[in-house]
Amino acid sequence: MKLDFEKYFEDAKLGYYRIMVIIQGDNALDNTIQLVQQYLEKNKESKIAYAFHPWINGSKNRLNQFKEKIGKIVDIDYSSSEKYLGETFNVVILDAIDDFRPNYISRLTDLASGGGLIVLYSNDISRGKLYKESITRDGKVKDLFEERFLSLAKQHRGIAVIENQEVFFKPFNSSESNKPLKEKNSAKISKAIYSLCVSNDQVKLIEEFSNFFNLRGKRIFSVTAPRGRGKSAGVGLALAEFIKKRRDPITVYITSPSYFSSYSILDFLLKGLDALGIRYRRVISKEGKIMKVTAGEAIVRWTSPDLAKDANADMLIVDEAGSLGVEYLENYVSKWEKVALITTVYGYEGSNKAFIKFLDSLNQSNLQRLKLTYPIRYAKGDPVEKFINDVMLFEVEPSYSVQDSVSEIRQEDLFSNEKLLKEVYGVLVTAHYRNSPDDLMFLGDMPNQRIFAYGSSAVAQVLEEGNLAYEKIHEIYEGKELEGNLIPERIVKYARLKEFGLFKGLRVMRIAVSPSLQGRGYGSKLLQHIEEVALSEGYDWIGSSFLGDVKVLSFWLKNGFIPVYMASKKNEGLGGYSIIVIKPLNKQIEQLAKNLYSLLKDKILRTSHQVYFNINPIILLKILSCCKIEKKFEIPESYRDKILAYVNGILPYNSVAEAVHSILVKYFYLLPIHLDDIELGVLIARCLQGKSWYHLSIILGINQSKAEKILKDALGKLMQIDI
Repeated sequence: MKLDFEKYFEDAKLGYYRIMVIIQGDNALDNTIQLVQQYLEKNKESKIAYAFHPWINGSKNRLNQFKEKIGKIVDIDYSSSEKYLGETFNVVILDAIDDFRPNYISRLTDLASGGGLIVLYSNDISRGKLYKESITRDGKVKDLFEERFLSLAKQHRGIAVIENQEVFFKPFNSSESNKPLKEKNSAKISKAIYSLCVSNDQVKLIEEFSNFFNLRGKRIFSVTAPRGRGKSAGVGLALAEFIKKRRDPITVYITSPSYFSSYSILDFLLKGLDALGIRYRRVISKEGKIMKVTAGEAIVRWTSPDLAKDANADMLIVDEAGSLGVEYLENYVSKWEKVALITTVYGYEGSNKAFIKFLDSLNQSNLQRLKLTYPIRYAKGDPVEKFINDVMLFEVEPSYSVQDSVSEIRQEDLFSNEKLLKEVYGVLVTAHYRNSPDDLMFLGDMPNQRIFAYGSSAVAQVLEEGNLAYEKIHEIYEGKELEGNLIPERIVKYARLKEFGLFKGLRVMRIAVSPSLQGRGYGSKLLQHIEEVALSEGYDWIGSSFLGDVKVLSFWLKNGFIPVYMASKKNEGLGGYSIIVIKPLNKQIEQLAKNLYSLLKDKILRTSHQVYFNINPIILLKILSCCKIEKKFEIPESYRDKILAYVNGILPYNSVAEAVHSILVKYFYLLPIHLDDIELGVLIARCLQGKSWYHLSIILGINQSKAEKILKDALGKLMQIDI
C-alpha cells in the first residue's frame, strides 16, 4: 500500500510539530517500515527509537526486519523505558503487537522531537496484549479504552489511523504551531549557560533558582510544568551556574522516586559545567548511574527518598516530588533549610493536584513558585501532545456539582459519554496523588468492576473479590499469586487463613471526593450506600487496600472498618506500606476480622523495631488504638518502680526500656485511658520502634528538647491508673 505522507513530513519539520500514525492490520509491519523509509528520505540523519518487549517470541525478528531495511536503531525495552526519560529521537516506533499499554504510550511518545514521527503498529490493539491479559478475569475483558482511543485518534488533526487498506487522517498545519522562544540575552546568567537554554522559561528558572538559595532563612522553591518543558534540564543548568558563582563550600542532595526521574538534572549539570570550563569528578555506580559530582568545593549527589529524610546538606532538590506523597514532602520541608520541589503536572505521572494542594498549605512567605508553560522538545500547539492529553485525560478537572443521591454507572455508559467520563475520572485523579494512564484503561476494560457516584462530587471504583474455589485457595496458600483477588490473596497467603477465601466481598479500589468538597461527609455517604448494596446482594464483607497514610487510614477507621493486614515490606515503587481494612457484613466475618486484627496488633507490638521501623508512628498508633482486645497481663512490680524512677529523673531511659515496653503493650490491648496522638506517637516511636530522640522529633514535628518530657508525662499518666 502506498502511504504518501511526504508533504506532511515537510510541513511538520517546518512547524516543529510531530505526526503520529497508528497502523493496524495484517500488513502493519510492512506498512510501518514503508512509512519510516518515506520519512527518512526527507530526514536522512534521523535518530530512531524502537520500543518493544524483547523477551517475547517473535519480537526480535520484527526488530531485525527494521534494522535490515532502515539501519541503525536504538532498541528500548518497554519494561526499562524509564531510563530513556530526557532523551530525544526523530522517530519513535512503538511495537504494539505484544502489548498495548497506556503508560508506555504516554511515556515514549514524549521522546519524539519537533518535526518527528511516532508510529504505533499492531495487528489488533485489543487482542493478545500483555497488559490486557493482566486485567482479564475468567476469560472476560472489555474493549472500551481501545475503542475510545481509536475514535479520538480519527477525530484529532495530525494523527493518522491506518486500518488495513483504509486511511483516516486530518492534517495539521505549521501555521498553527509556535517554536520555542528565547530572548536575545540575559544579564543575570553566564553566556555559556544561556546558550544551552532553549526557552525564556528556562532562563527565568535559572535566574530565580539563584535568588532562592541566596535568600536567608528557610526557603522552598517549587517548579511545576507539563512534561517536555525542560524543567529538570533547567535545574541542572541552574546548579552549574550556581556552582560557578558560589565561593563557599556547598553540598546539594538530589532525590526522586527513581534515579532515572532525575537523570536529566545530573546530565545537564555536567553539560553546564563543561560549557563553563569547570573541572569535575564523577562517582559512577556499577549500573552506570552518576551518583556524585564534585566540582571544587561543591558536591552534588543523588540519594533515595528515604535516605534523603536523614541526610544533611545545604540544599535538597526533589524531582517528580508530586509522585512521592505528602508524608515525604512534609518531612523534607520540615527538616531542610532549602528545598526545591520539581514536578510534572498533567503528565503520565498524574495530575499532581494533591501536590498543588500541599503547596497551598505551606507558609506562602517562604515559598517561591515558578510554572513553566512553553514546550522545548516540540512546538507549542503540537497535535500529538494534544491527542495524548485528550485520550489519556491528562488535563481533566473535577466537577463541583452536588447531588443528594448515589447512582451506579455502567462502564459502557461512562465511556460513551465524554462529559460524564471527564467528570468521574476528574474526581478520581484529582483526589489521589499517584495516578497513571493505565488507570483509565483499567476503568474501561476491567470486568467485575462497579462504579458508584455521589453526583459528580464523589466517586468509588469497586471490584468484586473472593468466592474462590478450594483449588484456587490452596494455590494461594502454597504461594501462587491470583490477580484480581487482592484482599483474599493477602489474607490467605500471609495470615494463613484459608477460610477467608470462600467468602465474597467488594473491594473499594478507589474512593475520591472533589478536593473543594472534602471533609463534608460525601465519601462516608458513598461508602454507606455501597454497604447497603453489598448487604442486599449477599456479600460478606467490604474492604480496601491502600498505602499507609494517616488521613486515609483515619477515614476508613471512622467509617467502621477494621485493619486486618499490613505489609511487612515497603513497596519501594509506591513509597509506602500497604494496609488492608475490612468491614464485616455478617457474624462469621466479624469473628474472622477480630482474629485478624488481634494478630496484626500482636505483630506490630512485637516487631515494630524491625519490620515497621520506617513507618510513621502515627499510623501505628491509629491501628493499635482502633479496637480493644481483652487479654490478661501480669506486670512485675519492679517494672512499675523502674518506670517511676525514670519519670522522676533517677534512672535513664535505657535502664527501664523493657519495663516501658511491657506497660505499653498492656496499654494498647486494654486502652484504659485516652492519650493524645503526640504522646502515643512518642511512646511508639521511642519504645516500640526504637527511634532516636532526634528522628522521632523530626517525624512528629516536635522540639527535640521536649520529646523526653512528653514521654515521661505520658508514662506518669499510665502509672496513675495502676495499669
